[in-house]
Amino acid sequence: MIPVRSPRRDLILGVTITFGCVSGLGLLAGSFYMLFYGSEGACQEPGARERLARVSAAVPAAAAGTAPVAERTGAECMDDSGEPWMTANSVYTHGGDVGPLITHYWDTAAADGWKPVGTRAKAADRFRTVSGMCFRKDVAGEPALLRVGSAGPGEVLVAVESALDGSSMDC
Repeated sequence: MIPVRSPRRDLILGVTITFGCVSGLGLLAGSFYMLFYGSEGACQEPGARERLARVSAAVPAAAAGTAPVAERTGAECMDDSGEPWMTANSVYTHGGDVGPLITHYWDTAAADGWKPVGTRAKAADRFRTVSGMCFRKDVAGEPALLRVGSAGPGEVLVAVESALDGSSMDC
């Protein structure tokens, strides 16, 4: 016996396959949107400005003998790529000897409750890397990082960073 295929069955099969393909493409497109644009607008959510102010207030005092570089000092919330996060940073010029800077920020960070990532013996090496010396602490109940490092010849960058969603960040 030869099975007879009804036109109705072909129509249902076609609609089902089409719906499955469209749904799969929609899910894929939605995933890409969330990956690249999903956090846009998070900095305008209630509480983001207050959080940014608390993060900004956590930046340690400048070391003696340094001068701020006004155009490279500020605070911002970034929500245009990946997870939203905020940073408050200051760049200072210094006389060239980083030893006193490392000592100042290591001691100041410890006095302010920041916990170092790494040892004091490796602080000079970390200072010269892109990530700089790194410290952790909760700022207003949320995890934050303090980074202190070289911003170029004769410059030091001091930055406090925190994820807007309260997740911890890597040094």
